[in-house]
Amino acid sequence: GRTNYSIYAQDEWLFDPQWVLTTGIRYDNYSDFGDTINPRLALVWASSQDTTAKLLYGRAFRAPSISELFATSNPVTLGNANLTPETIDTYELAFNHKLSPKLSYSSNIFYYQIDDFIVFEFNPVTFAKQAQNTGQVEGHGFEHEMTYAVSDTLKLMGHYAYQKTKDKVHGGTLGETPNHDLYLKSEWDMSNTYRFVSQINYIGEQKRIYNDERPAVASYTTVDFTVIAKNIIKDVNAKLMLKNAFNADVREASQPALKPFYQKAFTPNDYPQAGRSVYAELSYKF
Repeated sequence: GRTNYSIYAQDEWLFDPQWVLTTGIRYDNYSDFGDTINPRLALVWASSQDTTAKLLYGRAFRAPSISELFATSNPVTLGNANLTPETIDTYELAFNHKLSPKLSYSSNIFYYQIDDFIVFEFNPVTFAKQAQNTGQVEGHGFEHEMTYAVSDTLKLMGHYAYQKTKDKVHGGTLGETPNHDLYLKSEWDMSNTYRFVSQINYIGEQKRIYNDERPAVASYTTVDFTVIAKNIIKDVNAKLMLKNAFNADVREASQPALKPFYQKAFTPNDYPQAGRSVYAELSYKF
């Protein structure tokens, strides 16, 4: 089994009415692989109640799973008791601004680096892949989010995110993550009882990792509609949802097939997601 304990300390320093510096550090100890120390820092500037800027730094870790450490009976993937945690260092600059009582937005840019990334590397002797801390990943991107109250009964929201990852060991992308993510949503209170919600979600193509010869996972767009009814009967609420209304072909990336070094790449299909679906929900509050 695994046991672990952690200690965390944090300090907040208000060195100016508009500036706050928050620092923190966390120590974790695991019985199976040892300890790890992770610091955090946040510098916040609040020039007014409507405008805030933040400079953030943080380190986090992912502990190796039990199977990544100790699996020995799996004929395809083997564990490695000498693994250390994956660590990620993240730097972020964030900005929030309320332009008016009806319109607000937030933007941020970020950069991160993952060290000791756990990957399964093929061993031509055992014809299996064994977990190793040999990966290193670098990524950057930005996000933008906006909310606009058109009226007392209609609100619009939108979010766009872009990110690019790089496999610093083998080159190319890390794979299995989209570069573009766009989300638009509207909420319309048609009456005191009924609310109509519509949303559009666009996910850009997902490129493959360096040794995966399959073409990129295609981009897709889904459209969802929801009708919410409050107190249709005393203390009874109802919800009717139409997901993926136009039946888009949605697929999530699958891992490449495990193969000996002398075989050509195998190209299985990715994981198909639900097509057009209808859900109904009834709730009673008591």
